[in-house]
Amino acid sequence: MSLPDAAYSAALDEPIIKPVWFAFLDFVGDPVRANTSGHDVTPSGYGDPDIDGQTFVGISGELVSVSPVKIGPGGSETVTAQLSGIPGLDDDEIALLNDPANWRSRDARLWNIIRNAANVQQGGFHSYYTGKMVGLSHSGSGEGQILTVTIESYLGVFSEPSNRTYLDQERYDPGDESARAAIAIANGNYTGARTGYGASGGGGGRGGGSDNGFGQFPYPRFNKH
Repeated sequence: MSLPDAAYSAALDEPIIKPVWFAFLDFVGDPVRANTSGHDVTPSGYGDPDIDGQTFVGISGELVSVSPVKIGPGGSETVTAQLSGIPGLDDDEIALLNDPANWRSRDARLWNIIRNAANVQQGGFHSYYTGKMVGLSHSGSGEGQILTVTIESYLGVFSEPSNRTYLDQERYDPGDESARAAIAIANGNYTGARTGYGASGGGGGRGGGSDNGFGQFPYPRFNKH
């Protein structure tokens, strides 16, 4: 999400504002562009090829729902956009939506603008969310087709989980057996015996080298990388 410009921000303080949403969904061969003003809009002069010169089909703003953007430690969470009132889809278009290969991990963008009580746009386009489509469903209604799209940020899509835990530590620091020791301690069968680093039982320290002054547990080694 970008920050809105000054004119957009100032308009938010007005007693009456009319927000309009714009959506771009990059379906294979048949991208969807829609806006919630109820009329087709072709923006220009914004310096964004996804906006300039592109016609966004008008649908009713009363039939659109967009979830808020929530930011967490790992980045933003997914955003869900529901677009209703889209003109009826033919069999080929429905087949396109039913095949995830035609939309999964493809671009999706959401913007909004603010209009005043006189229906005049205040400021520019506010980029609300950009990411990749990871979920899609559709259904029919008396108002037309309803598309529900789940969008995930680029960071979330391309940052696959490592599936690694502290149990993998020895793979990256040979001789580090702290994970094994932790499991043994939890199971109540740790004897204090050492292997690998510092396993020599020569003198020095307490108890012939197996006792480090804190019972029978060796000092843990930490990965300093």
